This record gives sequence, C-alpha cells and structure tokens, in this order.
Amino acid sequence: MSDFTSLQSSLLLGSLSLIPNNTLRYVLVALFGLSALVHAIHLQRPSIQLARVELQVKETEEIIQYARSFCPAKDFLSLGEQAVWLLEVKRTVSIVKCHILESKSGLSWKKYRLLSKDIALCVLDVQKIRAAVELVVETENQRRFTESINETESLLAGFRALFDRAPVVRRSNV
Repeated sequence: MSDFTSLQSSLLLGSLSLIPNNTLRYVLVALFGLSALVHAIHLQRPSIQLARVELQVKETEEIIQYARSFCPAKDFLSLGEQAVWLLEVKRTVSIVKCHILESKSGLSWKKYRLLSKDIALCVLDVQKIRAAVELVVETENQRRFTESINETESLLAGFRALFDRAPVVRRSNV
C-alpha cells in the first residue's frame, strides 16, 4: 500500500471517530466505499486504459529512437524488430479504439471483457518491447564501460612501465 493511500485511510478513520452518531458513520463509510468503487470502475474503462497504453507506446518509441542513436549498427536489427513489434501493437490499439468508437452507445459486458483483454495484451507487449530495448541500451553501456576500463588500465600500465624503467635519481644532502 502506498503512503498516500495509508494517509488517506488514516485521515478517514480519524475523522470518522469525531462523528458522534454511529448511523452517520456507517453512511459516510458506505459513501466513501461507493466513491472508491466508482473511481476504480472509471479507471478500468477501456478508453482510460487505452490512453495509458498510448502513453506507454509513445514513451517506448522515444526509447527506441534514443537506442538507435546510441547503439552501434550491429544492434540495428534487434531494434528494428522491436520497432516492427511496436507498430503491430499500435495497429492493435487502433483496432481497439475503432471498436470503442463504434460502440459509443454502450458496451456489452462480453465486448467490454474482450476489449479489456486486448488492451491488457497490448500493455504486456509494450512492456516486453521496452524491456528488450532497454536491455540493448544497457548492453551497449556495459560495452562502453568495459572499453573505457580497458583503455584506462592500458594507459596506467604504460605509465607504470615508463616509471619502472626510468633511473632513480637520488639527491644527497651535501
């Protein structure tokens, strides 16, 4: 449970203890529960879920663009495959959006479940794509770090060899 949720529930319970009438307490708890249920149902509407998926798709596209500019050409094929998969997800999201627009008068329970299932699959696909692209970026980071470590170590080894061969000049106190 998040800190905000625990704070909300603490404030609610604290304010309920200030109400002297038990009946009024129960009515307020029921109203609070009903408003929480309506809020949860609102967040599960296909159009709200679809907006979240579209935001995730946009963020993943930006990550792919960054990865294409950051990673070498050898990773281009992998990034291209992820981009194609993301385009397929975008097509599925567009199809779901069309289904939602076609049924503006109302969704049947069956159609609602199917759309929610399709949206959930799109979310999973976007998360997999994002993880794969981030893995490519992190692999490139590791390669660059290793390259930098090797360069620094070889430079240090060169300095060590240079100083080991140099004659030691000692000053004497005269």
